[in-house]
Amino acid sequence: MTVEEFNKTVDLHADNLYRFILKNIKDSEKAHDIVYDTCEKLWLKVSEVESTNAKSYMFTAAYRTMIDRIRRDKKQGEMTDAPENNSIVKIE
Repeated sequence: MTVEEFNKTVDLHADNLYRFILKNIKDSEKAHDIVYDTCEKLWLKVSEVESTNAKSYMFTAAYRTMIDRIRRDKKQGEMTDAPENNSIVKIE
């Protein structure tokens, strides 16, 4: 794939990719990050991916990145989920 084909592919499919991810995770910042990561992954593989397969590659990579992000976020949990410890420790 050439640089021109890469740019054209990103221009054509980035919006649809964003909407696909946003529909599933309901967080615009995370969706934007996933689309950016996907474009970066495509750029790193630009010499290996054919322009005819670029859309499929982008959606597959974005889906897998989204699943990884969901799993990572689930493991980390939210700060509000942590129990509060209101005790004060006195050092004497």
